[in-house]
This record gives sequence, structure tokens and C-alpha cells, in this order.
Amino acid sequence: MFKYIIGVDEAGRGPLAGPIVAAAVLYEGKPKQKGILAQVDDSKKLSSPKREDLFRAIIKNFMWSVQMLDSQFIDKYGIQKANFLVMWDVLEEIRHKINKPTEAVVDYIGGADRYTQQADISFYKNGESRFKEIAAASIIAKVFRDHLMMELDEEFPHYEFWLHKGYGTKRHYGHLDKFGLCPIHRRSFLHSYFS
Repeated sequence: MFKYIIGVDEAGRGPLAGPIVAAAVLYEGKPKQKGILAQVDDSKKLSSPKREDLFRAIIKNFMWSVQMLDSQFIDKYGIQKANFLVMWDVLEEIRHKINKPTEAVVDYIGGADRYTQQADISFYKNGESRFKEIAAASIIAKVFRDHLMMELDEEFPHYEFWLHKGYGTKRHYGHLDKFGLCPIHRRSFLHSYFS
């Protein structure tokens, strides 16, 4: 029996601000889906316009899901726990929508070895380069998070989130030096800014 494949990945593990976002994409073996997957790659290797084009194609032709956890959750429980929980939640959301056998391929999370006893979930280092389903999920997570950070830029315009998406660029650190922290910054990542 054909097992549907669910690819899962996250975006936003390393930034200084904003949420961590996970996405899951369900591959059902349809010809159109196969054609789209042939074009995908790790989201970090794609240009922004190409990511946007593939994002639209994926959300139109696949079942997908997105979940996120905000900076307050990350500060309270740690990025590692947030990473695992958000990816688990997005996977479970897809699984509850279908009633067919599935196999989940998930980009590696540190400490994932504790969860590999579930035979239908496999974790892979550099998974987005090894599995097109994970690469598709990486595109959804990245584009969704980028759009969210652009919306947050309107609320906190001094930080130019539209430009760096919350990552620790020289420009972002310059804004932190000038304006301090805003509500979406991860305090646990920025101890030096408490005085």
C-alpha cells in the first residue's frame, strides 16, 4: 500500500526576534505534485522570487499546515523544546486531517534520537537537501515566516525586520544598540542587552 509522505521543516531557529515556524507538506503521489517537487530545493538555496513562486504552487496543490511558537514561549522553555514541539504539532495537524498510512520525513532536531522509536517518523540531517518533501516544507515555513516578519516590521519599524527577518545581522545589532529590545525580541538570545 502506498504511504503518503509528510515532509516537515522549520524556519526561524536562529534569529534574535520573532517566532519559530514549522510547516508540514503532504505528498500524495499526484503527477502535478511530482512536477512541483522536481523544482523545489532547500529554501536557503533559492532566490526570494523563486521561493514565492514555489510557495504559491505548493499551497495550491498540496495539503499543508503551519504552526508557530512566539518569542515568549522560546524564552520560557528554550529554543530546543520550541523546535521539537512546533514540528510535532504541525505533523499531528496534518495527520488528523487524513485517514491513510503516512510516513514522516523530518529535518533533524537535536535530541531527536529520543523520538525515533516511532517507526513512521524519521529524522534526517540536511533533510531539505535529501528529501523533496522536506524541501517543500522548508519553503512554506520560510516564506510564511518572512511574510510575518514583514507584517511585524509595520508594528516595530525602527528595527527593519522587513530586511533581515530578525536574524543577527550587523544592521540589526546596530538597531538594538540604538533602540534596545522590542516585545518580539528573544530575551534568552540577547543577555548582553540587559543592564
